[in-house]
Amino acid sequence: MDDVKSRTEQSTKMKIWNVAAKVANLDREIDFVNGIGGKTVLDEMLEIEGRTYRVALMQIADKYLHLFEEAVYENQLEGPLQNGLCHVVFEVGDLHTARKRALDSGAVEVMPAQFISAGFGTRDVAFFRSPGGFLFEFAEIHEHKVPELA
Repeated sequence: MDDVKSRTEQSTKMKIWNVAAKVANLDREIDFVNGIGGKTVLDEMLEIEGRTYRVALMQIADKYLHLFEEAVYENQLEGPLQNGLCHVVFEVGDLHTARKRALDSGAVEVMPAQFISAGFGTRDVAFFRSPGGFLFEFAEIHEHKVPELA
């Protein structure tokens, strides 16, 4: 019984891994974040569904900030995504369980679950919109290639 309870708690446990922002000029924003005391962790090209996106992973205090000029899910939205903070990434223990809970609670899947691999490691991810319009991502991380932050 305790083993089943432990697995259930692990599969539903969530924590914020990073926040993401769309910016007009990625180089300028990287310089800005570094200027206020942040640190560039990664600046790389990410391929998803045959398209290439440049993304930067920045560390600010105890969290990561993902910056990009175009979000990987942007072409699947009904309208343009404005610059600024656009979604939060929750690390989950079990993407399938978290996805089902979100959909059962009224979320709409913006970008279906898929496996991605990049400088930050490997993970299964899916993007959603809450009934009120809040964009978020669930990520089941398989391999971390960047340090854990508090």
